Amino acid sequence: MAEQPSPSKPHPTLQFLFVQLPYLITGVIFLLATLINIVNVIGRYVFAHAIFWAEEVLVFMVIWAVFLSAVSITFSGGHLNMDLFYAKLKSPWKQIINGAIVVALLVCTLFTAAQSYKVVTLYLRNGSVSTAAEIPLYIPHAALLVGFSLMAVAVMVRFKDYMNGTFD
Repeated sequence: MAEQPSPSKPHPTLQFLFVQLPYLITGVIFLLATLINIVNVIGRYVFAHAIFWAEEVLVFMVIWAVFLSAVSITFSGGHLNMDLFYAKLKSPWKQIINGAIVVALLVCTLFTAAQSYKVVTLYLRNGSVSTAAEIPLYIPHAALLVGFSLMAVAVMVRFKDYMNGTFD
């Protein structure tokens, strides 16, 4: 029986940049979102005065948190897999499937990042802002650009691990 390659540990700096830092930022975002939500609930039910921009800002915060977390998941190889048949495949076929996964991930993330770039530059040019909080719309839309760009970088940095299917 063929031996499975042992999981590889990424360099600590890469681990910090692609996993710990995005999770830290995401944690801060969720903490701030929780505080905004609590203050809004108290304002609404105790003082009969809700924060009119709170829900809009909370949506934008969740969008940023999701795309930052997606970078960490991509770097760690923790995304959803359908491995019913994959688990039964032998060595050369696994590398072929892994190669297809890498190509699909890179094509999809780079295409989406390119499209997001167009949207962000459009919002930068026309100065559109959100309805309630008047936040420039390039800020929430930049979450997609940043997230998908960093996901593509994460796949490239962990290329060998994606090809071998060896994640820690």
